[in-house]
Amino acid sequence: MFNPELKPVQPARPGFAVLSIRNWEGDASPVYLSIQRNQDRYFLNDKGEWVGNAFFHQLSLEDADDGYQIILDKTLVDPLVSNLQMAYQFTLKDDNETQDIGRLRIRDGVLASQAQGQSEALKSIATLDNQPVPPTPIVEETPSEPAPEPIKIGSEEPEPIIPEINVDEPPQRPTPPAPKKSKIGLILAIILILILAGILTWFFLLRGNPAGEPAPQPTPEPATPSVCSVENMKSGTALAFVQSCIQSQPDSKTILATIEQAKQNNQCDVAQRLYAYKAQSGDIEIALNYAREYDPETASTQGCFSADKETAIYWYEAVLNHDSQNSDAKARLEALKK
Repeated sequence: MFNPELKPVQPARPGFAVLSIRNWEGDASPVYLSIQRNQDRYFLNDKGEWVGNAFFHQLSLEDADDGYQIILDKTLVDPLVSNLQMAYQFTLKDDNETQDIGRLRIRDGVLASQAQGQSEALKSIATLDNQPVPPTPIVEETPSEPAPEPIKIGSEEPEPIIPEINVDEPPQRPTPPAPKKSKIGLILAIILILILAGILTWFFLLRGNPAGEPAPQPTPEPATPSVCSVENMKSGTALAFVQSCIQSQPDSKTILATIEQAKQNNQCDVAQRLYAYKAQSGDIEIALNYAREYDPETASTQGCFSADKETAIYWYEAVLNHDSQNSDAKARLEALKK
């Protein structure tokens, strides 16, 4: 597998870029290059158009420090940078029947010809709104605002303040022994406490409910559907749904479950967009499952995806680019290349 990279020319010129090629073991001239996009498996022709038939560009590579290179003009540069999150597979071959494939990497600073006169290079991330159907969505992550502190309703009941009741003792006579304290004051204090407790109970518990009926319990609000739910999937466009779902930052398990729901509901565009975005962003689990959708050994005979050996190889190699020791991807790649 060779390594193609698209780099800006120095100084930067809109519509021009350097195609750097490393690990190519064939001839430098002439060589024949085909460019195929993952979205619909179309090929880029010499007019800058995407067509259904395979098309090879004849090139003459120049020696470079790390391999070979060639300067491309806007005919090839503009279509490649129009959607920087699209996956492109390059196939090189020469007259000696040497052939290899590679996955294009586009560096920051490559300008389309429409950028003529602008001083700032285009960034290497495209927004979802500017992507053709079906593109790979890009979502800018925005920090979520912290949830407001819950507002406490009401307050704890204040403890009743019981006035201290002093019961005067009768005056003691100097000569005879003092008489025992009267229990009348203690009894009066207990009666006052009970009366006060009853008043407080009525005030706080029964004031708004004279009949003594239990207060009605609040009706729980229905659960809000998940952003990535089937209900939201069916309520709008595929692009809007994928954008909202990705912005909620779901984990791989949630994405795979959403993809499965999309396949069951014949929402193939949603499934393909979610797969492509997460696989391109380096999610190994998603990329591995995406490869299996096309692997002739595991592909379904009906539904949103069908067996495609070359596409399966492409995504297995994408897995190994992020995890070179992934045993599942290595085993299937070896089997498919036999």
